[in-house]
Amino acid sequence: MRSIYNGKELSCALPMMSSLQISTIAKSILIFSLMALGLVATSINAQDTLDSSKSAVITATPVTGDLKIDGKLNEADWRSAKAAGRFVQIEPNQGGKTTFDTKVRILFDEDNLYIGAICYDATGRSGVRVPNLRRDFDYFENDLFGVSFDPFNDRRSSQIFQTNPYGALRDMEVIDGQIQNIDWDESWKVRTALTDSSWNVEMAIPWATLRYPAGSNEWGINFVRNIRRLNEVSGWSEWPRTLTPYRMDYAGVMKGVKPPPPSRNLRLQPYLAGRGNRISTIDGTDSDTEPDVGGEFKWAISPNTVLDFTVNTDFAEADADRQVINTSRFSVFFPEKRQFFLENASLFDIGSTLGAKPFFSRRIGLDNSGRPIPIDGGGRVTYRDPRQSGGALFIRQRGNSLNPASNFGVARYSRNIGNFNRIGGLVTHRLDESLGENKAVNNTVVSLDGLFRLSKTATAVPMISQSWTDGATGDGMAANLWIYNRTSWGYVGHFQSVISENYNSASGFLVRRNVIVTSPAVNLDFRPKWRPGFIRKFDSGFTGYWYHRAADRKFQEGSLSLYPLSAVFENGGWFTFYLIPNWQRLAQEDVQFFKPFGIGLASGDYDFLRYRVRLGSDQSNKISTSIFASTGDYFNGSLNELGIRFKYSPSPHAALTVDYEVNDVNDLGIASEEETIHLWGSELRLALNPRLQMFAFHQYNSLTENSSWNLRFSWEFAPLSYLYFVVNDSRFINEQNASLPDTRQFILKLTHQFKI
Repeated sequence: MRSIYNGKELSCALPMMSSLQISTIAKSILIFSLMALGLVATSINAQDTLDSSKSAVITATPVTGDLKIDGKLNEADWRSAKAAGRFVQIEPNQGGKTTFDTKVRILFDEDNLYIGAICYDATGRSGVRVPNLRRDFDYFENDLFGVSFDPFNDRRSSQIFQTNPYGALRDMEVIDGQIQNIDWDESWKVRTALTDSSWNVEMAIPWATLRYPAGSNEWGINFVRNIRRLNEVSGWSEWPRTLTPYRMDYAGVMKGVKPPPPSRNLRLQPYLAGRGNRISTIDGTDSDTEPDVGGEFKWAISPNTVLDFTVNTDFAEADADRQVINTSRFSVFFPEKRQFFLENASLFDIGSTLGAKPFFSRRIGLDNSGRPIPIDGGGRVTYRDPRQSGGALFIRQRGNSLNPASNFGVARYSRNIGNFNRIGGLVTHRLDESLGENKAVNNTVVSLDGLFRLSKTATAVPMISQSWTDGATGDGMAANLWIYNRTSWGYVGHFQSVISENYNSASGFLVRRNVIVTSPAVNLDFRPKWRPGFIRKFDSGFTGYWYHRAADRKFQEGSLSLYPLSAVFENGGWFTFYLIPNWQRLAQEDVQFFKPFGIGLASGDYDFLRYRVRLGSDQSNKISTSIFASTGDYFNGSLNELGIRFKYSPSPHAALTVDYEVNDVNDLGIASEEETIHLWGSELRLALNPRLQMFAFHQYNSLTENSSWNLRFSWEFAPLSYLYFVVNDSRFINEQNASLPDTRQFILKLTHQFKI
């Protein structure tokens, strides 16, 4: 239809709606979501209610001879140990027979726990899929074998060790089967061997790496295997396919293990670095070279308690952030990538990026633009046993001419209730010291959270938080509630958040202040017998987002992402078609801060409809691609988007990825402006083996005319001991940006882990 807006005729794909009409739509969808939640809850079947009390059993065997960790499993100890097999399908056919067998054996001595696995595959080397050799590789793109340990037998927390046929490492910590810390890196060893009929795994996991109670000889354990060519996931002790393999309440039992008494387990990891910096501006070039030294110290005081210290913390090896084109009114959430903050991160992780997160570690050591701020040092202590967990973190951030020195403190406690529920609390405190005319500011936030299993398939995750700020405004409240039901029929959930106008979590992340967030979602999983052979399942559903101002409940914006047509193919590819109606209400204060693509908008009401398509091929193949495209109205103009990702991995030792995104805007804003923005990204990985790798990443953004490089060479010459060479280069190539500095940095860093 055609409408008159601010004296101008414009094209609008949706009829203009009042805030009352939109609120009515939101309430109707919410009621439908809750009805669907109850319907799905009553429609669960045997796949969703597996008997978790029936445990498979494997017995560990002591080592009597010498073991060589080479993946061949040809020593007498391996041949004589009893094997666990009889894996069952999890995906695609729950409980079905696996295409190929998997046999697992466990050995131990006074130093290590050993896992040996034979992953049979009639195609041999030619059939396995391994796109690259990076650590913490993608779970869904690789052939994979992994083990999950629950040494405390609390059926809630686990330590995960996984590998692919070329011996890359993937390890993580998991709490409650869903809070995953994939960037937890520990010291362990794995070697693999490929034959004509299988690929074999030999893991050596030091007792010092594992956390276990003294005198324990019976652990929870489970094994998972992914045959990526067939897109088939199987497990040893069966779990529902709607859950992860890390739900330890479905795990089996490892008996016969006799670990040594927990040792003091002291680790020192110093680093020595040299940096060369060059900053070029229109006024000239400034260069300097500086040495740097620091490191980290870890002490496992007991199996339950770990103490960490860091001095002059350095993150030279961390991946650079990927640039994005943001078309929404919200800040982009960039995940944490720095190793010190990633360890035990799941313990301090509460809240949601859709609402409020009282603690977000990227607020430490980075300014609002993501530029690093030096960290003098800090410490962290964590405690965990079957009944409770807790921890504390303190960090001192160095000041500079633009940012005051800051002190961060975080304390966390969580108590398990019954078999699967927990409640907890988190306290954060940030002191920004005075800088120039700015006085010191104290910010304290107290939060309560929980997790409640309402049934085998339904879960509720609440949180409430209160902030107090001394020296600035910031006394307010925030609350989140996520309730969902996940079964073999699909997912139904609802997220609700309220953030008051003055809530200020200076150590956390907020989607926005003074907002009520309403987000229902339904995703239905259809696997009819009549579906074509190349389709694994059909998906359909929606996700809604509505935002109201908390102070007066006035509607601000909303969108509804409907996908009536969606399919996942047997090879892992996908296709989805979306209809996305949008309702935007821009107040005068909104247009001062929200300028999409740098274009100024008039205040008022905007209703428009967009269309979107996503499709992708098998991402484990040597050549793969994924594409998204969208078109339609955008505020008072139009926006066409196209994004393409191309990956070429001729072998696990070389992988090239190229990303391209273009946004074409027409007739947008007060002046009916046009803009075309291109975003390029390319990534090259070369690896001699999982321990010796080279990485190069380039980005170019035509909006900012910025070209940036991140090159990194890494050699893991001993477990968790590295030699790095890093080059960072950022330049603005347009004369209009001549006042912005071009920067280049060279870093040589050596870090070594000493066990004391």
